[in-house]
Formats: sequence, structure tokens, C-alpha cells
Amino acid sequence: MPQHSVTLESPWKRIKLVPPSSLDDQEAASCRTHPTTRRYLRFLPEHMTEDEARVRRETRAEDPRVFDLIIYLNQENGMTRFAGFTGYFNLDENHSSCEVGIIVSPDLHGKNIATETLYLMLRYIFEEKGLHRATLRTGSDNIGMQGWLKKTAGARLESEEKECWKQPDGTFQDVRGYAILDWEWRDNVKARLEGRMGRLP
Repeated sequence: MPQHSVTLESPWKRIKLVPPSSLDDQEAASCRTHPTTRRYLRFLPEHMTEDEARVRRETRAEDPRVFDLIIYLNQENGMTRFAGFTGYFNLDENHSSCEVGIIVSPDLHGKNIATETLYLMLRYIFEEKGLHRATLRTGSDNIGMQGWLKKTAGARLESEEKECWKQPDGTFQDVRGYAILDWEWRDNVKARLEGRMGRLP
């Protein structure tokens, strides 16, 4: 199945991940430039127009190493709303690896959306794509994300990268890199995330 037609639906029915479209451009621009988003991802732009978001979406869609998805939250009234974005990038077919990213809308932090989303992404990466290795990187000052990766997901800290991400003011941000292997997903991580979300329906 072509990646542009892939939709991932959560077994807990709260979220679904869908390919990005023009309907998401304004929300995506607002989310990427929000001060809360940029607190730990300071390389992101302070300003982004809807047209710039469109160009970014179309450019990334042409790159076979990138797979972007929009997070939609199913609401009690039956409607869905934009809740952020996720996906993988730096896909290396030769070494069966990729890097995973996620940004949740700032007003939806603390609602287990990241846990549910990364469960879906990792399940797709390891069980559908059949990749061997997924890495996740975060700012060294993002203690909350580091705690989630280590304690909730059981990811391993593999790297501490000094002055890795260039910020708009020309300074650099330190980064920590975590990794999950396919057998770690099967033996431990999958069950940990399912436990965090509750029993599968």
C-alpha cells in the first residue's frame, strides 16, 4: 500500500493518524510555531505562513525517506480535531532503521496522546514496515520527554550529542538520543505501552 494512503487507527478509538493534506496546513503552522512547542524544539521557526506549511508538506511528500502523518483526536460529539503530527524520517532501508518524531498540540498535553500515537507509529514501523531499529531524539533539557522515553516506553539512552540542533539565534542545543529495536518492541516496549493505555479493547 502506498504510504500516502496509509491511515493508522488506534485500538483505543481515541486517535487516528492520517496523511497530511491542505486542510491541515494552517493548524500545522500554528502548532510548529507555538511557544510551548518551541520550548524544547528551539530550531523550529518562530513564524510560519500557511503557504510555507504547504510547501513543506509537499516537499516532504516527495522524499521517500520521510513518512508524515497528522494526529486526529476523536471527540465525544463524533467530530475529530487536529491534535499534532508524527511520523518517521531518515529512513535507511539498507540498515533497516529510521528516526521517529512527534509534536502534540500544546493544549492537549498530558492526555496520553503521545503514548497512544507512538504506540501506533512503533507498531507500524516494526510490524508493518519490518524495520529493525527506531531512534527518537529530544532536547537535553526536555526532562519530561526523556522520562517518558525511559520510564514509560523503556527506550535506551544511546547518545548525548553536544551542540547538535542549530537555533534561530545561531546558538546550538544539546540533544539526547534514544533507541528501540524490533525485539525490544516485541519483548517489552509494546506491552509497556499497552499497559499504560489500559487493556486492549
